Amino acid sequence: MKKKMTKKQKIRLSIIAGVVAIVLLVGAYVFSQSRTTTAEQTSDYQMTTLKKAEPLTFNGSVTASDTQDYSLDATLGKISQVHVTDGQQVEAGAVLLSYESSEYQSQVDEQNNSMSKLNLALANAQENLAAAQAKQSKASQQLNEAVANYNNTNENNSEEDAMKKEQYKGEITQYESALEAANDAVLQAQQMVESSQVDLQAGNQSIANVQAKATSTVTSTTSGIAHVNEKGKTDPSVPVIQVVSSDVTIEGKASEYDYQRLQKDQRVTVKPVTSDEEIEGTITQVDQLPEAAATAAPTQGASTTTVSVANYDFTVKPDKPIQYGYNVQITLPLDEVRLPSNSIVEEDGKQFVYAVKDGKAKKTEVQTEERGSVIIVTSGLKEKDQIVSNPDDKLKDGQELAVN
Repeated sequence: MKKKMTKKQKIRLSIIAGVVAIVLLVGAYVFSQSRTTTAEQTSDYQMTTLKKAEPLTFNGSVTASDTQDYSLDATLGKISQVHVTDGQQVEAGAVLLSYESSEYQSQVDEQNNSMSKLNLALANAQENLAAAQAKQSKASQQLNEAVANYNNTNENNSEEDAMKKEQYKGEITQYESALEAANDAVLQAQQMVESSQVDLQAGNQSIANVQAKATSTVTSTTSGIAHVNEKGKTDPSVPVIQVVSSDVTIEGKASEYDYQRLQKDQRVTVKPVTSDEEIEGTITQVDQLPEAAATAAPTQGASTTTVSVANYDFTVKPDKPIQYGYNVQITLPLDEVRLPSNSIVEEDGKQFVYAVKDGKAKKTEVQTEERGSVIIVTSGLKEKDQIVSNPDDKLKDGQELAVN
Protein backbone atom coordinates (compact mmCIF):
# COMPACT_ATOMS: atom_id res chain seq x y z
CA MET A 1 0.00 0.00 0.00
CA LYS A 2 1.48 3.32 -1.15
CA LYS A 3 2.39 5.66 1.61
CA LYS A 4 0.66 9.02 1.46
CA MET A 5 2.94 12.11 1.20
CA THR A 6 2.83 14.56 3.99
CA LYS A 7 2.11 18.18 3.46
CA LYS A 8 5.69 19.08 4.22
CA GLN A 9 7.00 16.64 1.58
CA LYS A 10 4.65 18.06 -1.02
CA ILE A 11 5.95 21.57 -0.36
CA ARG A 12 9.57 20.37 -0.65
CA LEU A 13 8.87 18.56 -3.92
CA SER A 14 7.22 21.64 -5.38
CA ILE A 15 10.25 23.75 -4.49
CA ILE A 16 12.62 21.26 -6.13
CA ALA A 17 10.48 21.12 -9.29
CA GLY A 18 10.46 24.89 -9.51
CA VAL A 19 14.23 25.09 -9.14
CA VAL A 20 14.71 22.45 -11.88
CA ALA A 21 12.34 24.36 -14.18
CA ILE A 22 14.24 27.58 -13.61
CA VAL A 23 17.58 25.82 -14.30
CA LEU A 24 16.19 24.36 -17.53
CA LEU A 25 14.87 27.72 -18.65
CA VAL A 26 18.20 29.42 -17.91
CA GLY A 27 20.11 26.63 -19.71
CA ALA A 28 17.86 26.90 -22.73
CA TYR A 29 18.35 30.64 -22.86
CA VAL A 30 22.12 30.36 -22.54
CA PHE A 31 22.23 27.65 -25.25
CA SER A 32 20.07 29.78 -27.52
CA GLN A 33 22.33 32.77 -27.06
CA SER A 34 25.40 30.65 -27.69
CA ARG A 35 23.97 29.32 -30.97
CA THR A 36 23.05 32.83 -32.07
CA THR A 37 26.58 34.09 -31.41
CA THR A 38 28.12 31.14 -33.24
CA ALA A 39 25.78 31.63 -36.18
CA GLU A 40 26.78 35.26 -36.37
CA GLN A 41 30.45 34.27 -36.35
CA THR A 42 30.04 31.62 -39.06
CA SER A 43 27.64 33.32 -41.47
CA ASP A 44 27.72 31.69 -44.92
CA TYR A 45 30.16 33.24 -47.45
CA GLN A 46 31.02 32.28 -50.99
CA MET A 47 34.56 31.03 -51.60
CA THR A 48 36.42 31.43 -54.91
CA THR A 49 39.63 29.69 -55.93
CA LEU A 50 41.75 32.02 -58.04
CA LYS A 51 42.95 30.76 -61.39
CA LYS A 52 44.51 32.19 -64.51
CA ALA A 53 42.18 33.64 -67.11
CA GLU A 54 41.14 31.51 -70.04
CA PRO A 55 43.32 32.06 -73.13
CA LEU A 56 42.07 34.33 -75.90
CA THR A 57 41.30 32.82 -79.30
CA PHE A 58 41.45 34.70 -82.60
CA ASN A 59 40.76 33.76 -86.19
CA GLY A 60 43.54 34.11 -88.71
CA SER A 61 44.71 33.09 -92.17
CA VAL A 62 48.07 32.10 -93.59
CA THR A 63 49.44 34.61 -96.07
CA ALA A 64 52.74 35.15 -97.85
CA SER A 65 55.30 37.30 -96.05
CA ASP A 66 55.76 39.22 -99.29
CA THR A 67 53.55 39.40 -102.38
CA GLN A 68 54.47 41.47 -105.43
CA ASP A 69 52.02 42.18 -108.27
CA TYR A 70 53.17 42.95 -111.80
CA SER A 71 50.39 44.51 -113.86
CA LEU A 72 50.21 45.87 -117.39
CA ASP A 73 52.06 49.21 -117.64
CA ALA A 74 50.63 50.97 -120.69
CA THR A 75 53.43 53.56 -120.63
CA LEU A 76 55.84 50.78 -121.64
CA GLY A 77 53.69 49.63 -124.54
CA LYS A 78 52.25 46.16 -125.03
CA ILE A 79 53.43 42.96 -123.39
CA SER A 80 55.30 40.99 -126.03
CA GLN A 81 56.36 38.03 -123.90
CA VAL A 82 55.77 36.46 -120.48
CA HIS A 83 59.02 34.78 -119.48
CA VAL A 84 57.70 32.58 -116.63
CA THR A 85 55.04 29.90 -116.31
CA ASP A 86 52.34 29.52 -113.67
CA GLY A 87 53.73 27.92 -110.52
CA GLN A 88 57.36 28.48 -111.49
CA GLN A 89 59.93 29.27 -108.78
CA VAL A 90 61.68 32.54 -109.61
CA GLU A 91 64.62 34.33 -108.04
CA ALA A 92 65.03 38.03 -107.42
CA GLY A 93 66.24 39.71 -110.62
CA ALA A 94 64.67 37.14 -112.97
CA VAL A 95 63.07 38.61 -116.13
CA LEU A 96 59.28 38.33 -115.92
CA LEU A 97 57.87 40.41 -118.80
CA SER A 98 58.99 41.99 -122.07
CA TYR A 99 57.30 45.07 -123.58
CA GLU A 100 57.22 46.56 -127.07
CA SER A 101 56.13 50.14 -127.77
CA SER A 102 54.85 50.86 -131.27
CA GLU A 103 55.32 54.60 -130.69
CA TYR A 104 58.96 54.27 -129.80
CA GLN A 105 59.49 51.61 -132.45
CA SER A 106 58.39 54.16 -135.08
CA GLN A 107 60.97 56.55 -133.71
CA VAL A 108 63.56 53.78 -133.90
CA ASP A 109 62.70 53.20 -137.56
CA GLU A 110 63.00 56.92 -138.31
CA GLN A 111 66.32 57.15 -136.57
CA ASN A 112 67.56 54.06 -138.37
CA ASN A 113 66.96 55.95 -141.64
CA SER A 114 68.84 58.93 -140.25
CA MET A 115 71.66 56.64 -139.18
CA SER A 116 71.97 55.37 -142.75
CA LYS A 117 72.49 58.93 -143.93
CA LEU A 118 75.01 59.60 -141.18
CA ASN A 119 76.95 56.46 -142.07
CA LEU A 120 76.98 57.51 -145.74
CA ALA A 121 78.19 61.00 -144.83
CA LEU A 122 81.00 59.51 -142.75
CA ALA A 123 82.01 57.16 -145.57
CA ASN A 124 82.11 60.07 -148.06
CA ALA A 125 84.16 62.17 -145.65
CA GLN A 126 86.62 59.31 -145.19
CA GLU A 127 86.92 58.89 -148.98
CA ASN A 128 87.52 62.61 -149.42
CA LEU A 129 90.16 62.49 -146.69
CA ALA A 130 91.89 59.55 -148.37
CA ALA A 131 91.89 61.38 -151.73
CA ALA A 132 93.21 64.56 -150.14
CA GLN A 133 95.92 62.61 -148.33
CA ALA A 134 96.90 60.95 -151.63
CA LYS A 135 97.23 64.35 -153.31
CA GLN A 136 99.15 65.62 -150.31
CA SER A 137 101.54 62.68 -150.53
CA LYS A 138 102.05 63.14 -154.30
CA ALA A 139 102.63 66.89 -153.93
CA SER A 140 105.13 66.27 -151.14
CA GLN A 141 106.97 63.69 -153.22
CA GLN A 142 107.09 65.99 -156.27
CA LEU A 143 108.38 68.84 -154.14
CA ASN A 144 111.08 66.65 -152.63
CA GLU A 145 112.19 65.51 -156.10
CA ALA A 146 112.26 69.08 -157.41
CA VAL A 147 114.32 70.23 -154.41
CA ALA A 148 116.72 67.29 -154.84
CA ASN A 149 117.13 68.02 -158.58
CA TYR A 150 117.67 71.71 -157.89
CA ASN A 151 120.32 70.96 -155.28
CA ASN A 152 122.09 68.41 -157.48
CA THR A 153 122.37 70.69 -160.54
CA ASN A 154 125.35 73.05 -160.91
CA GLU A 155 124.43 75.93 -163.21
CA ASN A 156 128.13 76.72 -163.70
CA ASN A 157 128.84 73.53 -165.56
CA SER A 158 127.01 74.42 -168.69
CA GLU A 159 124.31 76.58 -170.06
CA GLU A 160 122.04 73.56 -170.18
CA ASP A 161 122.53 72.92 -166.47
CA ALA A 162 121.79 76.56 -165.77
CA MET A 163 118.47 76.23 -167.64
CA LYS A 164 117.57 72.99 -165.77
CA LYS A 165 118.30 74.58 -162.43
CA GLU A 166 115.97 77.43 -163.26
CA GLN A 167 113.38 74.87 -164.33
CA TYR A 168 113.71 73.00 -161.01
CA LYS A 169 113.32 76.27 -159.16
CA GLY A 170 110.01 76.87 -160.90
CA GLU A 171 108.88 73.34 -160.13
CA ILE A 172 109.67 73.86 -156.44
CA THR A 173 107.44 76.92 -156.36
CA GLN A 174 104.68 75.04 -158.18
CA TYR A 175 104.84 71.96 -155.89
CA GLU A 176 104.96 74.08 -152.77
CA SER A 177 101.68 75.68 -153.81
CA ALA A 178 100.19 72.27 -154.65
CA LEU A 179 101.34 70.85 -151.30
CA GLU A 180 99.86 73.80 -149.41
CA ALA A 181 96.53 73.29 -151.17
CA ALA A 182 96.71 69.54 -150.47
CA ASN A 183 97.37 70.24 -146.76
CA ASP A 184 94.31 72.48 -146.60
CA ALA A 185 92.23 69.82 -148.34
CA VAL A 186 93.40 67.15 -145.89
CA LEU A 187 92.59 69.40 -142.92
CA GLN A 188 89.11 70.08 -144.21
CA ALA A 189 88.56 66.39 -144.97
CA GLN A 190 89.71 65.47 -141.42
CA GLN A 191 87.27 67.99 -139.94
CA MET A 192 84.45 66.50 -142.02
CA VAL A 193 85.36 63.01 -140.84
CA GLU A 194 85.45 64.13 -137.19
CA SER A 195 82.14 65.96 -137.55
CA SER A 196 80.52 62.92 -139.16
CA GLN A 197 81.86 60.70 -136.37
CA VAL A 198 80.38 63.01 -133.71
CA ASP A 199 77.01 63.01 -135.50
CA LEU A 200 77.11 59.24 -135.83
CA GLN A 201 77.98 58.79 -132.14
CA ALA A 202 75.12 61.07 -131.08
CA GLY A 203 72.78 59.20 -133.40
CA ASN A 204 73.84 55.87 -131.94
CA GLN A 205 73.20 57.15 -128.41
CA SER A 206 69.83 58.55 -129.38
CA ILE A 207 68.71 55.38 -131.08
CA ALA A 208 69.91 53.34 -128.09
CA ASN A 209 67.77 55.48 -125.78
CA VAL A 210 64.72 55.11 -127.95
CA GLN A 211 65.42 51.43 -128.50
CA ALA A 212 65.47 50.95 -124.69
CA LYS A 213 61.97 52.41 -124.57
CA ALA A 214 60.79 50.51 -127.59
CA THR A 215 61.73 47.17 -126.02
CA SER A 216 61.97 46.88 -122.23
CA THR A 217 61.84 44.17 -119.58
CA VAL A 218 60.48 43.88 -116.04
CA THR A 219 62.37 41.84 -113.45
CA SER A 220 61.24 40.31 -110.16
CA THR A 221 62.18 42.20 -107.01
CA THR A 222 61.70 39.13 -104.79
CA SER A 223 62.08 35.37 -104.82
CA GLY A 224 59.00 33.17 -104.72
CA ILE A 225 56.38 31.30 -106.73
CA ALA A 226 55.05 33.03 -109.86
CA HIS A 227 51.30 32.93 -110.55
CA VAL A 228 50.42 33.93 -114.13
CA ASN A 229 47.07 35.30 -115.29
CA GLU A 230 46.89 35.75 -119.06
CA LYS A 231 43.94 38.14 -118.66
CA GLY A 232 46.32 40.66 -117.16
CA LYS A 233 48.12 41.10 -120.50
CA THR A 234 45.25 43.34 -121.62
CA ASP A 235 43.52 44.22 -118.34
CA PRO A 236 45.60 46.46 -116.03
CA SER A 237 43.24 45.76 -113.10
CA VAL A 238 44.46 42.15 -112.97
CA PRO A 239 48.12 41.33 -112.25
CA VAL A 240 49.77 39.51 -115.13
CA ILE A 241 52.17 37.92 -112.67
CA GLN A 242 52.01 37.70 -108.90
CA VAL A 243 55.16 36.54 -107.12
CA VAL A 244 54.33 35.04 -103.74
CA SER A 245 57.20 34.43 -101.34
CA SER A 246 57.62 30.92 -99.95
CA ASP A 247 57.97 32.38 -96.47
CA VAL A 248 54.56 32.78 -94.77
CA THR A 249 53.03 34.74 -91.92
CA ILE A 250 49.62 34.60 -90.25
CA GLU A 251 47.28 37.57 -90.28
CA GLY A 252 44.93 37.71 -87.29
CA LYS A 253 42.21 40.09 -86.13
CA ALA A 254 41.42 41.25 -82.60
CA SER A 255 38.46 43.33 -81.49
CA GLU A 256 38.89 46.43 -79.38
CA TYR A 257 37.90 44.36 -76.34
CA ASP A 258 41.02 42.20 -76.65
CA TYR A 259 43.39 44.66 -78.33
CA GLN A 260 45.13 45.70 -75.09
CA ARG A 261 46.12 42.07 -74.47
CA LEU A 262 48.24 41.92 -77.64
CA GLN A 263 51.92 42.79 -77.55
CA LYS A 264 54.83 42.27 -79.90
CA ASP A 265 57.02 39.20 -79.17
CA GLN A 266 54.24 37.37 -77.29
CA ARG A 267 54.22 33.61 -77.84
CA VAL A 268 51.02 32.08 -79.23
CA THR A 269 49.78 28.72 -80.44
CA VAL A 270 48.46 28.31 -83.99
CA LYS A 271 46.10 25.51 -84.96
CA PRO A 272 44.91 24.95 -88.55
CA VAL A 273 41.16 24.38 -88.65
CA THR A 274 41.72 21.34 -90.88
CA SER A 275 43.87 19.43 -88.38
CA ASP A 276 44.70 18.98 -84.71
CA GLU A 277 48.31 20.05 -85.19
CA GLU A 278 49.43 22.86 -82.91
CA ILE A 279 52.30 25.10 -83.99
CA GLU A 280 54.02 27.65 -81.82
CA GLY A 281 54.54 31.17 -83.11
CA THR A 282 55.41 34.74 -82.16
CA ILE A 283 53.47 37.97 -82.60
CA THR A 284 55.69 40.17 -84.78
CA GLN A 285 53.42 43.18 -85.35
CA VAL A 286 50.29 44.74 -83.89
CA ASP A 287 48.66 47.48 -85.95
CA GLN A 288 48.01 50.70 -84.05
CA LEU A 289 45.23 51.82 -86.35
CA PRO A 290 42.01 49.83 -86.71
CA GLU A 291 40.48 48.71 -89.94
CA ALA A 292 37.01 49.96 -90.88
CA ALA A 293 34.77 49.47 -87.86
CA ALA A 294 32.33 46.55 -87.99
CA THR A 295 28.79 46.95 -86.69
CA ALA A 296 27.70 44.58 -83.93
CA ALA A 297 24.03 43.54 -84.00
CA PRO A 298 22.04 44.22 -80.79
CA THR A 299 21.32 41.23 -78.54
CA GLN A 300 17.80 39.90 -78.09
CA GLY A 301 15.72 42.16 -75.88
CA ALA A 302 18.27 44.96 -76.06
CA SER A 303 17.85 48.35 -77.64
CA THR A 304 17.88 48.46 -81.42
CA THR A 305 20.85 50.84 -81.31
CA THR A 306 23.80 49.29 -83.12
CA VAL A 307 27.37 49.43 -81.82
CA SER A 308 30.48 49.86 -83.95
CA VAL A 309 33.33 47.53 -82.97
CA ALA A 310 36.88 48.36 -84.03
CA ASN A 311 39.08 45.49 -85.22
CA TYR A 312 42.87 45.51 -85.28
CA ASP A 313 45.16 43.41 -87.47
CA PHE A 314 48.17 41.63 -86.01
CA THR A 315 50.82 39.37 -87.53
CA VAL A 316 52.18 36.05 -86.26
CA LYS A 317 55.36 34.35 -87.46
CA PRO A 318 54.95 30.54 -87.09
CA ASP A 319 57.91 28.48 -85.93
CA LYS A 320 57.50 26.15 -88.91
CA PRO A 321 55.83 26.48 -92.33
CA ILE A 322 52.05 26.22 -92.73
CA GLN A 323 50.26 25.81 -96.04
CA TYR A 324 49.60 29.15 -97.71
CA GLY A 325 45.89 30.04 -97.59
CA TYR A 326 44.96 27.92 -94.55
CA ASN A 327 42.53 29.28 -91.97
CA VAL A 328 43.79 28.95 -88.42
CA GLN A 329 42.90 29.64 -84.80
CA ILE A 330 45.41 31.66 -82.80
CA THR A 331 45.47 31.04 -79.04
CA LEU A 332 47.04 33.60 -76.72
CA PRO A 333 47.57 32.39 -73.12
CA LEU A 334 46.81 35.06 -70.50
CA ASP A 335 49.24 35.14 -67.62
CA GLU A 336 46.86 37.00 -65.35
CA VAL A 337 44.76 36.21 -62.27
CA ARG A 338 41.42 38.00 -62.09
CA LEU A 339 39.45 39.09 -59.03
CA PRO A 340 35.68 39.35 -58.67
CA SER A 341 34.93 43.04 -58.26
CA ASN A 342 32.75 42.34 -55.17
CA SER A 343 35.65 40.64 -53.39
CA ILE A 344 37.61 43.88 -52.93
CA VAL A 345 37.26 45.95 -49.77
CA GLU A 346 38.69 49.48 -49.86
CA GLU A 347 40.00 51.13 -46.71
CA ASP A 348 42.09 54.31 -46.44
CA GLY A 349 42.91 54.25 -50.13
CA LYS A 350 44.11 50.64 -50.01
CA GLN A 351 42.55 47.46 -51.37
CA PHE A 352 42.01 44.30 -49.37
CA VAL A 353 40.48 40.89 -49.88
CA TYR A 354 39.74 38.14 -47.38
CA ALA A 355 41.87 35.12 -48.18
CA VAL A 356 40.76 31.78 -46.78
CA LYS A 357 43.46 30.21 -44.57
CA ASP A 358 42.70 27.12 -42.46
CA GLY A 359 39.00 27.89 -42.49
CA LYS A 360 39.45 31.46 -41.33
CA ALA A 361 39.26 34.82 -43.07
CA LYS A 362 42.65 36.52 -43.44
CA LYS A 363 42.54 40.16 -44.43
CA THR A 364 45.13 40.58 -47.20
CA GLU A 365 46.27 43.75 -48.97
CA VAL A 366 46.43 43.48 -52.77
CA GLN A 367 47.46 45.61 -55.71
CA THR A 368 45.32 45.41 -58.83
CA GLU A 369 45.09 46.74 -62.35
CA GLU A 370 41.99 47.30 -64.43
CA ARG A 371 42.20 45.96 -67.96
CA GLY A 372 39.04 46.75 -69.78
CA SER A 373 36.18 45.32 -67.76
CA VAL A 374 38.25 42.98 -65.57
CA ILE A 375 40.41 43.44 -62.46
CA ILE A 376 43.86 41.80 -62.49
CA VAL A 377 45.90 40.96 -59.39
CA THR A 378 49.41 42.38 -59.68
CA SER A 379 50.59 41.47 -56.15
CA GLY A 380 49.31 40.03 -52.86
CA LEU A 381 47.66 36.90 -54.25
CA LYS A 382 48.51 34.15 -56.67
CA GLU A 383 46.91 31.38 -58.66
CA LYS A 384 45.09 28.72 -56.55
CA ASP A 385 44.68 31.05 -53.55
CA GLN A 386 41.17 30.98 -52.06
CA ILE A 387 39.27 34.14 -51.21
CA VAL A 388 35.85 35.21 -49.98
CA SER A 389 34.05 36.53 -53.03
CA ASN A 390 31.20 38.24 -51.16
CA PRO A 391 32.60 39.83 -47.98
CA ASP A 392 30.39 42.20 -45.99
CA ASP A 393 30.84 44.67 -43.16
CA LYS A 394 30.39 41.93 -40.52
CA LEU A 395 33.33 39.83 -41.75
CA LYS A 396 36.37 40.23 -39.51
CA ASP A 397 40.04 39.34 -39.85
CA GLY A 398 40.58 35.89 -38.33
CA GLN A 399 36.90 35.01 -38.28
CA GLU A 400 36.03 31.35 -38.74
CA LEU A 401 34.09 30.68 -41.88
CA ALA A 402 31.29 28.44 -42.94
CA VAL A 403 32.00 28.61 -46.65
CA ASN A 404 29.66 27.51 -49.41
